[in-house]
Amino acid sequence: MLALPTWKAVQAFGQRTDVGSVGKWVGLSGVIGVLGGLAAVAFDWLVHAIRNFGVGRALERRTEGLGGEVAMPWVVLVALPLGGLLVGLIAARFRGMTRKHGTEGLIDVFHNEGGRTSKSLPLVVGASAAITIGSGGSAGQEGPVALIGGGIGSSLAGALHLSDRERRIFLLAGSSAGIGALFTAPMGAALFAPEVLYRKPEFEGEAIVPCIIASIVAYTTFTTITGRERAIELPAELLANLSVGSPAQLLCYVALAILCALVGWLHVHIIDGITRLFAGAKRLPLVLRPALGGLVVASLALAIAPWCGDDGILFGGYDLMQSAIAGSLGLSVMAILVAAKIFGTAFTIGSGGTGGLFAPSLAIGALLGSIVGQAAEALFPELGIQPGAFALVGMGGFFAGVAKTPIAAILIVSEMTGGYALLAPLMLVSVLHLLFARKWSLYESQVESPVDSPAHTGDFVVDVLERVRVRELLDGARRPTLVHADTTLRRALEIVSTSSGYYFPVVDDADQLVGIFSLTDVRRMFQETAIADLVIVRDFMVENVVTTRPDATLSEALEALNEHGLHELPVVAIDDPRRVLAMLTRNNLGAAYHRRLHALRGG
Repeated sequence: MLALPTWKAVQAFGQRTDVGSVGKWVGLSGVIGVLGGLAAVAFDWLVHAIRNFGVGRALERRTEGLGGEVAMPWVVLVALPLGGLLVGLIAARFRGMTRKHGTEGLIDVFHNEGGRTSKSLPLVVGASAAITIGSGGSAGQEGPVALIGGGIGSSLAGALHLSDRERRIFLLAGSSAGIGALFTAPMGAALFAPEVLYRKPEFEGEAIVPCIIASIVAYTTFTTITGRERAIELPAELLANLSVGSPAQLLCYVALAILCALVGWLHVHIIDGITRLFAGAKRLPLVLRPALGGLVVASLALAIAPWCGDDGILFGGYDLMQSAIAGSLGLSVMAILVAAKIFGTAFTIGSGGTGGLFAPSLAIGALLGSIVGQAAEALFPELGIQPGAFALVGMGGFFAGVAKTPIAAILIVSEMTGGYALLAPLMLVSVLHLLFARKWSLYESQVESPVDSPAHTGDFVVDVLERVRVRELLDGARRPTLVHADTTLRRALEIVSTSSGYYFPVVDDADQLVGIFSLTDVRRMFQETAIADLVIVRDFMVENVVTTRPDATLSEALEALNEHGLHELPVVAIDDPRRVLAMLTRNNLGAAYHRRLHALRGG
């Protein structure tokens, strides 16, 4: 009996306008934060339950690698394909719902689906991702939890009958809640969802405040229940010694940025290529594709086990991050792991497995950073280089470039590790990688900027037109064909026949505007030849003329055209509202809009 009135109270609160936008955003964002935090707890528990009671229990291992000698390799060769088969069955049952998952799905829903998700999406994606990751697939939890949280926010907005704009905002708030909780990075997560939508350094500004509130509440909920304070636990002495030494070290970080760009290009294109390969395999049933992908990942994990030991490509990659930061891996082993992690992730996700690219990308970045750090330490011992610092910078710098989220990546890495001493090199590598990687991205659903998003089509029409004044169009506007009020119908017909306009301002002896007529007005009298010399323009003109001024915005001019169903407007002088300067047409407005839009896009 308690749930019904409580829900009615929430629904009434969402519809009220007297509480103000602040109260509404804070209240509903807080609700989304609690639900998102609880969803993150449940999803995290499910992933670890499947992992610990599946491959982990069979092999009596809890690491991402299989050890130097694998006692029962068949367990791995069965577990991953079996997990893929279950995911394939889910995909076949809920066709389309798992087609775009994780962060990719979040971006697509925001831009192209009005922020609408299915009510069952969180459960379907959660179950599919937990099986994929728990059975050993090389994928992260953060992408799925972003879509799970986003689905909660979208469903709440839909249940409250909120607008599309509000639904999109709460979609992002829910995503921030999920990521902020699971990553234990409330600030970075709050900026990630609004930033990852666009390839250019842009934010979905309206969503930032709700995302911050939801992320903080979700983070608090998650840490209170789980007791986990950091996504990656690093020794205090390691963090205390992390720092940037001499300025000469910055050159080594530039080298890291270049390596991140090269490997990032491979990472993105290999994932894309394998995804296309499986999508084009029409003869291979949809239900079997993730199973085949799982078999490839299992074989790859077994192949590298003799060299990599307890470090491997199974699961998300958090162990790889810790090993890279601790400097416990050799250069050749890390090179093998980078290549294997890229292909393992590509076959996991490309074959139809459900999971995120966030954690694997961070792991690859950590390995690249440690490679550069160890190499630089050996080549330039006098610089006092710390490979662990390079690994941390590589995490954020690599993901910033491939995902186009420099600000969020910097904050997330700092929050999830507790290391804030490396902000300068983090920013350097992130920005350089972003500049090098402008032409590719992990997420194909990203658009260049808000101007290009279907979510903002109407907003930008109004915004662009409000930024342009009528005076800017006068040079290209049609010169007015003025007709004297005493002109006969016959003469008016002659003037009309040699003119290109549709509307004709009527003036007096001083060329002052007194009325207007259109082609429609004179068309009715084309056959009235008997009175052509008796009727004058004053007899059929419209005296109440709708006009615009040079200082008016194009938005105001368009509103006048639409309100009165007109095709043209006389532009009159500011100091003399009866002196006609030009005729402004709808074509003039359209051309001005597209020119300004092209300029905003950087064309």
